[in-house]
Amino acid sequence: MNPKMMGEMIRQQIRETLYREVESTKVELAQSTGISFPTISKALDEMNDSGEVLLMGLGLSSGGRRPKTYKLNPAYMTGLVACLEKDYSSYSIMNYEGDVIARETLPGVLQVGPKLLTEQIGTFLARYPAMRVLTLGVPGAVDNGRAFHIPDYERFKDFNFKAAYEERYSLRVQVENDMNATVIGYYDRIGNDDSLSLVYLYMGKNGPGAGVIVNGKVVRGKAFFSGEVSYVPLSDTRNFGQLLAEASPVQNSNEGERSRLIDAISRLVVAFTATINPHTFIFNNKELTHPELVQIRSRSASLVPEESLPDLVVSDWEQDYFHGLQQLTIRSMLAAD
Repeated sequence: MNPKMMGEMIRQQIRETLYREVESTKVELAQSTGISFPTISKALDEMNDSGEVLLMGLGLSSGGRRPKTYKLNPAYMTGLVACLEKDYSSYSIMNYEGDVIARETLPGVLQVGPKLLTEQIGTFLARYPAMRVLTLGVPGAVDNGRAFHIPDYERFKDFNFKAAYEERYSLRVQVENDMNATVIGYYDRIGNDDSLSLVYLYMGKNGPGAGVIVNGKVVRGKAFFSGEVSYVPLSDTRNFGQLLAEASPVQNSNEGERSRLIDAISRLVVAFTATINPHTFIFNNKELTHPELVQIRSRSASLVPEESLPDLVVSDWEQDYFHGLQQLTIRSMLAAD
C-alpha cells in the first residue's frame, strides 16, 4: 500500500469513528482506531484545513491543558438517496453526519425511462453542489450497477445506472435491489449481529421479492439473482409467483384468497427453513397480520419440525427500505477514495 492509500485509509477510520462517536479528541481517536497519536494528529489537522472536520472546542481535562474536540462537518458533503417505485420516485438528501436534511417525492420514472430520472437527479445536483454520492434503490436484480432483470420496466432493462451517472455527474454511484436494501435496513436497526440469518419477504406492486442475509452478509448469488422468489417451485406445476397470483395480498379480502396466500407463504417459509434455516423471517406489516403469522407457523409446522422454524415477525417495510438506502449512502460517503 502506497503512502497516499495509507493516508486515505487512516482518514476513513477517523471519519467512521467521528460518525459513530459524534465528537472526539485526538487522544480518543488514537485509542479508538489503534493508530498512533502523531499520525492521527497530522491527519486530523489536514482534514480540519480542508473543511472536512470542525474544531468544536475544548474537552474535559484529566490534568494539564484541555484537549480540542472535533466532529465531521455536516456541510462538507451531501448524498442523494433515490427510491424508484412504480408510481413515484422518493428522494432524500443526507448531510455528512448521516442526517436527512430534505425529502421530496416526484413522479415515477420506471415506466417513462432514464431521461426523466436523469432530469430529476439533475435538479438535486443543481440545488446541492456538495453532492458526492448517489444511491438508487430499484425493483430488480442488479449486477454492478446494471439492472439486468427488472420485470415490467423494459425501458430500464440492461440500463447501467452506475456507469451512466458516474460519467455524467462525477458522483460515487451505487445501485441496490430494493429487498437487499430493505433487509440491510432491518438488520442495521436490530443491531448488526453477524451471527444472524434473515429473510425479508415483500409482495408489493412489482411482484414478490426477498432480501436474504446469512451470517451477517447479504446473499447476492452467482448471477446476483438471489431473492427472486417468484421462481421458487412450490407444487408440481406452479411456482411461488403463480400461486401468489391466485391469492390476495390485500388484508381483510376474500377468505379463500387469503387462505391460498397463507398456504403459498407457508411453503416458501419451509423452503427457506430447509435450506438456509434463518433465525427470523420478516414480512411487511401492511401485507400480513399477527393472526395470519400464527396460521403460517402452524401450516409450516405440518411440513417441517416446528423447532427448526424461524421467528415470524412483521415490520415497517418502507421504514426499513429507506433506512437501508441511507446506511448504504453514509457508508459510501465515509469510504476511502
